[in-house]
Amino acid sequence: MKPNFFGQENLRNEIKILHDKDIPSEQVQRVYLSVGWQFRETEAIKKSLEKSLVVISAWHNDKLVGIARATGDGVFNATIWDMAVRKDYQNKGIGKLIMKSMLTKLDDCGIPLITLYTEYANRNFYSKLDFEMNIDRVAGMFRYKK
Repeated sequence: MKPNFFGQENLRNEIKILHDKDIPSEQVQRVYLSVGWQFRETEAIKKSLEKSLVVISAWHNDKLVGIARATGDGVFNATIWDMAVRKDYQNKGIGKLIMKSMLTKLDDCGIPLITLYTEYANRNFYSKLDFEMNIDRVAGMFRYKK
């Protein structure tokens, strides 16, 4: 295990995983901006969290360091969105903690199909959590409102 300025094992013990939708939008926005995502209005962030089936957040002391949310019908399918870990906290196992907690919550709901969208460069992270790309069976299609 390579050393880092936090001490990876100590940091993992200090991270608290919460399943609460009531997260300060400003902190969520800071996480999103730290990974290079576009600016989102804090009210829109708040609304997206409220309307999500599951929200998982990772905290180091009082600082939000990672988040993911899932939407869906709660019966047949769910889609994981906005999985992000602050740039300065990446590669320390926090994303894996968030995703394992998310998958456990969705599995507890009995949802058989869980999907997500990610940048192609991140596919190996998700494949280690049993996600697969299969363009012969599923095609991701998008419609953006103009």
